[in-house]
Amino acid sequence: MPAKSTKKKTKSSAKPKAPAPPPDPREPIAATPAAFKATLAEFEKLLAVIPAPAEPEPLDLVEAALHLAFSQGLPCGYGQEVRRRLEQTFVDRNEFRVTEAYEVTEMLSDLEVPGHEIPDLFERCLSVRDMISQVYADQNGITLAFLREAAISDRNMFFQRVPAMPDHVVGFLTHLLTFEEVCFSEKSTVRAQQRIGIDPKNNAANDFFANVRALLKPYGHLPLSVGKDGSNGKPNLTHELSPACLLVRLAPAPKIPKRRR
Repeated sequence: MPAKSTKKKTKSSAKPKAPAPPPDPREPIAATPAAFKATLAEFEKLLAVIPAPAEPEPLDLVEAALHLAFSQGLPCGYGQEVRRRLEQTFVDRNEFRVTEAYEVTEMLSDLEVPGHEIPDLFERCLSVRDMISQVYADQNGITLAFLREAAISDRNMFFQRVPAMPDHVVGFLTHLLTFEEVCFSEKSTVRAQQRIGIDPKNNAANDFFANVRALLKPYGHLPLSVGKDGSNGKPNLTHELSPACLLVRLAPAPKIPKRRR
């Protein structure tokens, strides 16, 4: 009878674990004097390459929702390129609303740079298509402009009625509307600053917002772009975050009320 081998059996080589995704560049950062200084410096660089409109104009909040839905976890150049393609491909948002998610996925499938693939692309396309459909059903049109005048309780009720809108998009829009108030309202913005956790008595914060207001005055809104569109249909990765996303990450992570699914 052959002797038993005393060598330990080695486990079959396991598949290497996929590398962890890089941190979302929009992760909240502490609103410190150093953060204000760095954000303002990046703001100035960005606005130098973003043309101002002929007349100041408000931000299209549907564009903001689309931007974040497709660029979450990625540089803003991805959201910018996706928005450009949607505008170029579809006559209007209603055509996009009735288009199958797989068709949108195919249209965007080449939008990849090694190391920066869009995770869960089909799921994002499906979620966005459903989100647009729910906004249309609720408003009889594809617009979110009413959110600016709505009370906070009414905003929350609307978000309950559009469960397809991802929580991170809800949080982004909520903070974006507050930062718009801080940057463009002619009324007191004390309560708005408190809502985003930035002390209205903080001198560094007040100096920061004074500079941001002056820089944004020709625009009338918080830009979502990072400059010119990328070349050959690829995202512009010169800057990681747009002015809108740079500001929103200064606020703490939003508290999203539990919503039906």
